[in-house]
Amino acid sequence: MQLLIRWLLLIVSLFPVSANAQDSSLRLITEQWAPMSYQTGTQPQGYMIDLVNLLKRQSPDLTSAEIEVLPWARGYAIAQSTANVLLFATSMNDERLSHFDFVGPVATTSVYLYAGADDPVSLTSLADLNNTDTVGVYRDSIGEGILRQAGGVSLLVASFPHQSARQLMRKRVRFWSQADVAVAGLLTEIGADMSQIKPVLKLKEIELYFAFSKGTDKAIVKQWHQALVAVKQSGQFERLYQKWFVNFTAPTKTQIIWRQP
Repeated sequence: MQLLIRWLLLIVSLFPVSANAQDSSLRLITEQWAPMSYQTGTQPQGYMIDLVNLLKRQSPDLTSAEIEVLPWARGYAIAQSTANVLLFATSMNDERLSHFDFVGPVATTSVYLYAGADDPVSLTSLADLNNTDTVGVYRDSIGEGILRQAGGVSLLVASFPHQSARQLMRKRVRFWSQADVAVAGLLTEIGADMSQIKPVLKLKEIELYFAFSKGTDKAIVKQWHQALVAVKQSGQFERLYQKWFVNFTAPTKTQIIWRQP
C-alpha cells in the first residue's frame, strides 16, 4: 500500500497545477461603493460586479469564487496580507505598488470636494480652506489619502462613504470628498440628489484597476488582462460602462502594471 501511495504521489508531481486550477482559489473582494459595487440584499450589484461577471463569461476558467462586499479598510487589509486576492476597484499609489499587481484601467474618475448647493464658497486650492472647515471622508479612501498628504486639513473620517454624504447634508461637515462616478449613487442611498450639492474643487483625476495581491500567480494576472482586452475590443466593455455612467468616457487602454519589489 505504501508503495502504491508513493507511486501516485510521484505521478501527481510530474504534472504541475495549471493556472486555471490555481485561479479557482482566487478570492474576489470589493467594497460598498455604489454604483461601482454594493449589496442591498443577498446579491452584490453594481458596475464592477457586472464587469467581473462579464469577464467570467468571456473566460469561464477565470474563477468560480463568489464576490464578497466588505468595508474597504477590512478588504484592503486582507488583500495586503493574503495571497490570491483580487481587490477592486483600486487606485494606484507608490505604497500600493509594493503590494499589488494591477490590471486595467477599468474606470476613470475625478475626486472633488463638494459643498452644499446653497454654500457661497469658492475655492481655487486647499489653501483657501478656513481653519474651521471640516471635510468628510471615508476611511482609507482616495480622498482621505490626498488630503492627508496635503496636510493642514481637518477631516471627519467615516467607516462608509454614504456616511460622509449624510454628514454634508446635515451640515456636520462643510465639504465632502468623493469620486465623481460614485456621487449620484451615494446621494440616492441617503435620499438626496445632485441638486443639493455642487463641486467646488477638483483634487485629482485617477484611474481604477483590478488589484492582485502579492503571491498571486502571474499567469492568473495575465488571464484577467487577456479577458479585459477581449471585452474592450468587442465593444462589450464600452456598452456596460455607458449603462452605468452615461456622462463619462470609458477607458480604452488595458495594461498590466507589475508590483514593484
